[in-house]
Amino acid sequence: MSATESIHHDELVTRARAITARELQVYIDRTKGSQRATDRARKVLPLGVPSSFQAYDPHPIVVSRAQGPWMEDVDGNRYTDYDMGFGALFAGHCHPLVREAVERQLDNGTLFVTPCELNADVAELLAQRYGLPMWRFTNSGTEATMDAIRVARGVTGREKLVKVEGGYHGHHDEVMISMKPPLSEAGPADDPRAIPATAGITRAVLADTKVVPYNNLAALERVLAAGDVAAFIVEPVMENIGICMPQTGYLQAVREMTRTYGTMLIFDEVKTGITAGWGGATGVFGVQPDLVTLAKSIGGG
Repeated sequence: MSATESIHHDELVTRARAITARELQVYIDRTKGSQRATDRARKVLPLGVPSSFQAYDPHPIVVSRAQGPWMEDVDGNRYTDYDMGFGALFAGHCHPLVREAVERQLDNGTLFVTPCELNADVAELLAQRYGLPMWRFTNSGTEATMDAIRVARGVTGREKLVKVEGGYHGHHDEVMISMKPPLSEAGPADDPRAIPATAGITRAVLADTKVVPYNNLAALERVLAAGDVAAFIVEPVMENIGICMPQTGYLQAVREMTRTYGTMLIFDEVKTGITAGWGGATGVFGVQPDLVTLAKSIGGG
């Protein structure tokens, strides 16, 4: 870098820092109610939030109500919601048809120890969409992926699991590995190490979870060839690190490879699900997994 370039770079850095400081102060001034609500919550909730990803400095926006594409915070500020619960609110906030269906069911009760006909109603619709005959309902995407992995282990009699580096599949131990590992610890790009995402992940769990790069068939075959892998769990379209599309033929080759090595293929469609199309990414790419997990995209109506 030349002396002139260095001066220009320093000027840009100084300007960027000034803009950031100014905008941060605007945020603080506009969200004093959110600050008070967060200070209160921090006394009884870790980081002051129900889920750790919601915490950021100096404090998160605390929402009081939402309608359609809008959210309003406790200070009365209005925002366009581009997140929509990572796809859970595909129909928007408080959609009239969703509210009507919920209110109608409230008259009939909300929790039964015995089955109700709604179970089969939804399962039949999902079977039509995804081409998979049997469905089991859980309370969350985390439970769905956890149960799918357990099923794969039970069916195959194997214990090893393969996941993609950077992939998120919920907050149970087997998949809280190499979600966003530090580069200094991640290992080679084509042979990443299994790095725990948090304290509390045991060495035994780490040993049973293998990590591969997305869109890398050679790396996947290298771990499957050992013949001890129960399941490969993958988002057909990776969404935890941005929108990463599968390369042409990747998912089709993954399907054939997992069959060859006796490994069950789990598509985690918690986010892609209904948002990718009528039959999710499974239908869009025309690749049939052994198991598919859904949650967010079917949870909002």
